Amino acid sequence: MRGGCFRVLRSLKHERAAQRSEEITAIFSRFVDAGKYVILRMGDSLRSGLRLNTLFIQWDDRGLNQQLEVGPAGPDVIDLLCTEMPSLDKESVGRYLKRYTLKGDLDSFAYTFPSEEPRMEVLALSFEELTAALLDGMPKSITSMAGFGES
Repeated sequence: MRGGCFRVLRSLKHERAAQRSEEITAIFSRFVDAGKYVILRMGDSLRSGLRLNTLFIQWDDRGLNQQLEVGPAGPDVIDLLCTEMPSLDKESVGRYLKRYTLKGDLDSFAYTFPSEEPRMEVLALSFEELTAALLDGMPKSITSMAGFGES
Protein backbone atom coordinates (compact mmCIF):
# COMPACT_ATOMS: atom_id res chain seq x y z
CA MET A 1 0.00 0.00 0.00
CA ARG A 2 1.46 3.35 -1.08
CA GLY A 3 1.69 6.01 1.63
CA GLY A 4 1.25 5.65 5.36
CA CYS A 5 -1.22 3.53 7.16
CA PHE A 6 -2.91 5.44 9.97
CA ARG A 7 -5.89 3.50 11.27
CA VAL A 8 -8.70 5.22 13.14
CA LEU A 9 -10.38 2.90 15.63
CA ARG A 10 -13.81 3.14 17.15
CA SER A 11 -13.73 1.54 20.57
CA LEU A 12 -16.79 0.72 22.68
CA LYS A 13 -17.30 -1.04 25.98
CA HIS A 14 -20.92 -1.78 26.61
CA GLU A 15 -22.23 -1.70 30.15
CA ARG A 16 -22.45 -5.46 30.59
CA ALA A 17 -19.67 -6.48 28.22
CA ALA A 18 -16.51 -8.04 29.57
CA GLN A 19 -14.38 -6.69 26.73
CA ARG A 20 -14.21 -3.69 24.48
CA SER A 21 -15.24 -3.97 20.87
CA GLU A 22 -13.00 -2.19 18.40
CA GLU A 23 -13.39 -1.58 14.71
CA ILE A 24 -11.36 0.31 12.15
CA THR A 25 -13.53 3.09 10.76
CA ALA A 26 -10.99 4.50 8.29
CA ILE A 27 -7.39 4.13 7.16
CA PHE A 28 -5.54 7.30 6.12
CA SER A 29 -2.34 7.84 4.17
CA ARG A 30 -1.43 10.82 6.35
CA PHE A 31 -1.49 11.29 10.10
CA VAL A 32 -2.77 14.87 9.72
CA ASP A 33 -5.88 13.66 7.85
CA ALA A 34 -6.54 10.97 10.45
CA GLY A 35 -6.32 13.70 13.10
CA LYS A 36 -8.83 15.89 11.26
CA TYR A 37 -11.17 12.90 11.02
CA VAL A 38 -11.00 12.35 14.80
CA ILE A 39 -11.58 16.08 15.44
CA LEU A 40 -14.57 15.98 13.07
CA ARG A 41 -16.10 13.01 14.91
CA MET A 42 -15.69 14.73 18.28
CA GLY A 43 -16.88 18.11 16.98
CA ASP A 44 -19.95 16.60 15.34
CA SER A 45 -20.79 14.86 18.61
CA LEU A 46 -20.69 18.24 20.35
CA ARG A 47 -22.76 19.87 17.58
CA SER A 48 -25.36 17.11 17.90
CA GLY A 49 -25.50 17.62 21.68
CA LEU A 50 -26.17 21.32 21.06
CA ARG A 51 -28.91 20.45 18.57
CA LEU A 52 -26.96 21.91 15.65
CA ASN A 53 -26.77 20.21 12.28
CA THR A 54 -23.69 18.06 12.13
CA LEU A 55 -21.17 18.57 9.36
CA PHE A 56 -21.80 14.92 8.44
CA ILE A 57 -25.45 15.72 7.68
CA GLN A 58 -24.58 18.93 5.82
CA TRP A 59 -21.95 17.21 3.69
CA ASP A 60 -24.13 14.15 3.09
CA ASP A 61 -26.95 16.42 1.84
CA ARG A 62 -24.52 18.28 -0.45
CA GLY A 63 -22.92 15.17 -1.90
CA LEU A 64 -19.32 14.22 -2.54
CA ASN A 65 -16.83 17.10 -2.73
CA GLN A 66 -15.71 17.61 -6.35
CA GLN A 67 -12.08 17.65 -5.15
CA LEU A 68 -12.37 13.98 -4.19
CA GLU A 69 -12.24 10.92 -6.39
CA VAL A 70 -13.69 7.56 -5.36
CA GLY A 71 -12.28 4.26 -6.51
CA PRO A 72 -12.06 0.65 -5.39
CA ALA A 73 -9.67 -0.41 -2.67
CA GLY A 74 -6.75 -2.57 -3.74
CA PRO A 75 -6.13 -6.13 -2.56
CA ASP A 76 -3.36 -5.05 -0.16
CA VAL A 77 -5.65 -2.84 1.94
CA ILE A 78 -8.46 -5.40 1.76
CA ASP A 79 -6.07 -8.03 3.13
CA LEU A 80 -4.86 -5.60 5.82
CA LEU A 81 -8.40 -4.81 6.98
CA CYS A 82 -9.45 -8.46 6.99
CA THR A 83 -6.32 -9.42 8.93
CA GLU A 84 -6.93 -6.68 11.51
CA MET A 85 -10.65 -7.52 11.76
CA PRO A 86 -11.00 -11.27 11.09
CA SER A 87 -14.77 -11.22 11.56
CA LEU A 88 -15.18 -9.29 8.30
CA ASP A 89 -16.17 -11.14 5.15
CA LYS A 90 -13.37 -10.61 2.62
CA GLU A 91 -15.73 -10.68 -0.36
CA SER A 92 -17.94 -7.96 1.16
CA VAL A 93 -14.92 -5.84 2.06
CA GLY A 94 -13.68 -6.17 -1.52
CA ARG A 95 -17.06 -5.09 -2.84
CA TYR A 96 -17.72 -2.14 -0.53
CA LEU A 97 -14.40 -0.72 0.73
CA LYS A 98 -13.53 2.46 -1.22
CA ARG A 99 -10.50 4.65 -1.69
CA TYR A 100 -11.13 8.41 -1.45
CA THR A 101 -8.32 10.45 -3.03
CA LEU A 102 -7.77 14.21 -3.08
CA LYS A 103 -7.50 15.00 -6.81
CA GLY A 104 -4.99 17.82 -6.26
CA ASP A 105 -2.70 15.65 -4.10
CA LEU A 106 -2.73 11.96 -4.99
CA ASP A 107 -0.67 11.13 -1.89
CA SER A 108 -3.61 12.23 0.29
CA PHE A 109 -6.17 9.44 0.47
CA ALA A 110 -8.23 7.28 2.81
CA TYR A 111 -9.98 3.93 2.76
CA THR A 112 -13.40 3.48 4.29
CA PHE A 113 -16.89 2.21 3.59
CA PRO A 114 -19.53 4.34 1.82
CA SER A 115 -21.31 5.06 5.14
CA GLU A 116 -18.32 7.27 6.05
CA GLU A 117 -18.15 9.04 2.66
CA PRO A 118 -19.31 12.48 3.91
CA ARG A 119 -16.51 12.51 6.49
CA MET A 120 -13.90 12.13 3.74
CA GLU A 121 -14.38 15.87 3.24
CA VAL A 122 -11.54 16.22 5.78
CA LEU A 123 -9.10 15.30 3.00
CA ALA A 124 -9.95 18.58 1.25
CA LEU A 125 -9.94 20.82 4.34
CA SER A 126 -7.20 22.52 6.34
CA PHE A 127 -7.38 22.46 10.14
CA GLU A 128 -8.50 26.10 10.02
CA GLU A 129 -11.32 25.35 7.59
CA LEU A 130 -12.46 22.36 9.66
CA THR A 131 -12.37 24.42 12.87
CA ALA A 132 -14.39 27.23 11.27
CA ALA A 133 -16.98 24.76 9.96
CA LEU A 134 -17.32 23.05 13.36
CA LEU A 135 -17.68 26.37 15.19
CA ASP A 136 -20.22 27.81 12.73
CA GLY A 137 -23.49 28.42 14.58
CA MET A 138 -22.15 27.49 18.01
CA PRO A 139 -23.24 29.70 20.91
CA LYS A 140 -20.86 32.48 21.90
CA SER A 141 -20.70 30.98 25.40
CA ILE A 142 -18.90 27.97 23.93
CA THR A 143 -16.72 29.70 21.35
CA SER A 144 -15.55 32.25 23.92
CA MET A 145 -14.50 29.48 26.35
CA ALA A 146 -12.50 27.87 23.57
CA GLY A 147 -10.78 31.16 22.80
CA PHE A 148 -12.45 31.49 19.39
CA GLY A 149 -15.11 34.07 20.27
CA GLU A 150 -14.93 37.76 19.59
CA SER A 151 -13.19 39.88 22.22
